[in-house]
Amino acid sequence: MSNQAIRDEPLKMIKMKKPLKIQLVRLSVIALSSALMLISSTNLTQAASKGPYPDSGLAIDAQKQLQKAVSAMKSKNWSKARDAVDAASSSATDAKSCLFIIHTLDSFGGQGNKVKRGAVERALGLAKTSDDLMEVAKYARQCEMYDLSKKTLDELVSGSNSYDDLITVAHHAHEAAMADLAHLALHKAYSLVNNEPDALDFIRQASNLGIEDLARKAAKELIEDQTTSAECTALTGKFEQLKMPDQIRAALKRALEKATTVADYLAIFNAAKHFEEADIVKVAQYRGRKLTLINKIKGEKESTPEAVADQSKKSKEELIRRSLQKPSGF
Repeated sequence: MSNQAIRDEPLKMIKMKKPLKIQLVRLSVIALSSALMLISSTNLTQAASKGPYPDSGLAIDAQKQLQKAVSAMKSKNWSKARDAVDAASSSATDAKSCLFIIHTLDSFGGQGNKVKRGAVERALGLAKTSDDLMEVAKYARQCEMYDLSKKTLDELVSGSNSYDDLITVAHHAHEAAMADLAHLALHKAYSLVNNEPDALDFIRQASNLGIEDLARKAAKELIEDQTTSAECTALTGKFEQLKMPDQIRAALKRALEKATTVADYLAIFNAAKHFEEADIVKVAQYRGRKLTLINKIKGEKESTPEAVADQSKKSKEELIRRSLQKPSGF
């Protein structure tokens, strides 16, 4: 082989290998494209199997009905949209699925309220927890379905039968800006209060939630339930912690009505002075001094010889009367 032939041999090999590399690249591109098409086809198949609203919890047929409802809403075909919503919600198995239907139609504003009723009613029927009922009540109010909102609130309160549960419902209602539900729950909770610690806790809870009428009512009745002056005076310190100056004054006035001893008036005097109730301070001071004077005079009368002799005579007469009585059983 000549020297020229030897020099040209590598060039021939390069010319032969270049088309092979191109073919390999092309085959790789084709294989990659096929894989991508297969993956895309698989994803589309999976998406189709999940339906247009895969996170709704609805069956595929129900999702399609919801899709029809959205299309009908866009074209303002209210009757068709209502029928589609009713069909979608009728197959729902839990309240959350119905709430998803309602939420999907929220973008249409107030006009969407016309077709949501079936979904709200179905959600109410499927609601099992207090949280579900709270959500249903909130959506019912937003959709201006006040009859369903009231029905939901009634069910929510009637389903809670303990003081703690009702207080929890009241707090959740307050957080959701549902003042009527909070009031309803607290009203029922108060009917379960039967002791002073619970009454004071109820007053605190009602005050924190801004439901002052029930707080004042509970405080008033708590004051009226006290049977002694000392009990009424003791309430003033508890009302001070709750920051209720009007109830403090009411308790002091009730204590004056129940006072029977100098010690009672002294306790009222000190409490009224602490709370700067000047008129009650004067009344307690006057009545305390008056009772002290009466007791002093009464004690002097009882210590005179005549009073001692009279008491001795009464004691002897009582002893004779008892000795003349027949023994029991005869």
